[in-house]
Amino acid sequence: MTTGGMLTGSHGCLVGISKPTMFDTMTTGGMLTGSHGCLVGISKPTMFTGASAMFLLIYLALWKYHDSTNPLLASASSLPGDESRLLPGAHSPRDFLEQVMSCDLDEPEKENVMLIKNESMPIIYFVTPTYARSVQMAELTRLGQTLSSVPALHWILVEDASKCNPMVGQLLRRLGIPFTHLASEMPAAYKKLKIPPRGVSNRRAALKWIRRNVKQGVLYFGDDDNSYDLRLFEEIRDTRNISMFPVGLIGDYAVSAPVVHDGKVVGFYDSWPAGRRFAVDMAGFAVNIQLLHQFPNATFIYQAGFEEDSFLQDIVTNADFIEAKAANCTEILVWHTRTVQVPAVILQPPTQTLTDTSISGLLRRLDDLQLATISSKGKPSSVHYLTDV
Repeated sequence: MTTGGMLTGSHGCLVGISKPTMFDTMTTGGMLTGSHGCLVGISKPTMFTGASAMFLLIYLALWKYHDSTNPLLASASSLPGDESRLLPGAHSPRDFLEQVMSCDLDEPEKENVMLIKNESMPIIYFVTPTYARSVQMAELTRLGQTLSSVPALHWILVEDASKCNPMVGQLLRRLGIPFTHLASEMPAAYKKLKIPPRGVSNRRAALKWIRRNVKQGVLYFGDDDNSYDLRLFEEIRDTRNISMFPVGLIGDYAVSAPVVHDGKVVGFYDSWPAGRRFAVDMAGFAVNIQLLHQFPNATFIYQAGFEEDSFLQDIVTNADFIEAKAANCTEILVWHTRTVQVPAVILQPPTQTLTDTSISGLLRRLDDLQLATISSKGKPSSVHYLTDV
């Protein structure tokens, strides 16, 4: 016999019972509660015995199963603060939703081509999210050539895809940079948003990998379309906690930069503050990896424009820990450049006068690089032959 009690299920459904009710035991003035916020009142004496009791128990069990099999479903009460408004299905942004695939099946999540054993300087773990598009391989080639000039650097490249692109893997091996190659596709629910939070699943996967495999070093998030001054890497290599610095070609001010007074960061010069505590660009800070272990739940939320701020608020407990780099944040060593997006075309193979030419191999390469799709229904193409051969 329970008086004025609550019975709780898994979906927030409240069943109010104002008079004696029996569920094998007696419940008076009780509430039957789940986690879906639905409320059912029972104002008259109700006996839940036999088939009725069994039906009720099955109902609650089915809702419990529904809860456990729906990754986007969670009680709003489990979400910290106001974050329930940020995500479809009111899912906590701290929960790990992504499926991460290692691109080396022989050693899952330990696919380093070359491990760095250099104790003379901290290793920079350079995290790059990337996704399939016509300019992807051009961007990665250019960035890889830059990174190949940086000593003691490990490149963590994470594709926004369900599986790894072998062309990306070939490039990484050809460059000879110590690397980790992963794939972590954005959860389907976020792809439907007006502004999808691109790069979040990639960076979250990289954080997970680092926490499992790395004890010390410096973490930096570098997009594949940015431009980097080699001096940047020496600036951030000795980051003790969190270092910050300007990023060029950002917003209406053409820059996003910390503001420094007496050697301390006191604010931010950014044309889109948007209520963010840390109004910085993703390329404008570096983090000592020991902080990732000190704050194991620090991560990025799935809300476009607020990813950096959410992560930094998780780990910056004292603004005095922020280290101003790039000549007290007066120099620009990284630029948020953007490559013009070239739409992939559908091409019809040309009619060739000569056989066994290079054109067949070239078309296959265009398809591999996602620059073009070769189809008999595509745009006609032709070869212009020299007249004297």
